[in-house]
Amino acid sequence: MYTKEEMIIFSILYSEIIQGRFVRQKYDSELLYLVLKNSINENINIFKDSGKTSILEKAGKEYVKTYPKKDLGKRMEIIENLFLNFDYDKYLKKAKNELNLAEENSIKIVTLLDKNYPKNLKELSVPPFVIYYKGYLPKDRELEKSLAIIGTRTPDKKYGNRIAKNLGEMLLNRGWWNISGLATGCDEYGHIGSLGATGAILGQGLATDLFPEQNRELARKIIENNGFLMSELPPSTKSVNIYFILRNRLQSGLTKGIFVVETSDNSGTLHTVKYSLEQGKATYVLDVREVADLRREEVVKGNIKLLDEKERIAGNVTISKKLKEKIIGVKKLRDFENILIGKEEKINMNFSLENCAVQEKLW
Repeated sequence: MYTKEEMIIFSILYSEIIQGRFVRQKYDSELLYLVLKNSINENINIFKDSGKTSILEKAGKEYVKTYPKKDLGKRMEIIENLFLNFDYDKYLKKAKNELNLAEENSIKIVTLLDKNYPKNLKELSVPPFVIYYKGYLPKDRELEKSLAIIGTRTPDKKYGNRIAKNLGEMLLNRGWWNISGLATGCDEYGHIGSLGATGAILGQGLATDLFPEQNRELARKIIENNGFLMSELPPSTKSVNIYFILRNRLQSGLTKGIFVVETSDNSGTLHTVKYSLEQGKATYVLDVREVADLRREEVVKGNIKLLDEKERIAGNVTISKKLKEKIIGVKKLRDFENILIGKEEKINMNFSLENCAVQEKLW
């Protein structure tokens, strides 16, 4: 009922931001998704058909039920004004420009309505309306064995990068994917170790100059080695800080879990940790509390606070004690490999029962 161009319109609306003291999305993303969801359920094209008011009312009611702590008022007013006065020709032109830009830059497009859209992302509260990617996008079955190696952009010189690279190599050797964010530091070295089965989810459009600049060569190698670059943002969208925060939910969302190598107590990595825990994903954190020459370093204060029940995570990201209890501390690489072996046995069992009525929950 929606064309590819119209799904791109949704991704354009999602990407629109308001600049100010704090950069924020112009349209509430949860509400925007509920509008799409309810329009599909009612077989009404929100851009063209009559019945818009009914769709907006249903989306609003579901929003209140799903997000009781959020105030619908102003959010709904903005969304209603958008769709009841929608400039279809203007946005269709924008969508066609993005589609042409994608074709010119060898960017492939999968919409939320397509059969090959990743199952893991469909389960998110706000799945990407469109996935834009370069390279090879792993199938759902391949993603059953996938993790995100993440951490600070400025790891300590002795441990951080080496551990991230070793983890990447271990995942690669065991047939697991590493899907991270191509940031410098821990992300970067995790990608290097797992070249051959790694992908990066970016906070920018794939037709813009890649950030960070120093990892452009690594991005090229990822694609050349059976990997991928992915974004939920239209190809022309330039990087802005809020896009990296939104991107973080996709790292945990696309994979079966995350592994935090090193993080300070105010790092953007904590956004991904919170997303992972809220999504019910396996959340591993390197336990450095017994490493004498590391445990006092600023770059691992987040590790310690995540693993110590007495420590409180507070600041830009707040993680409740209840969520923290789900975090798994890992002291040695071998211990983690044994965990993965156990996961693999469950995955193999699951696929041996794939035609049965009941399947074992893997994670």
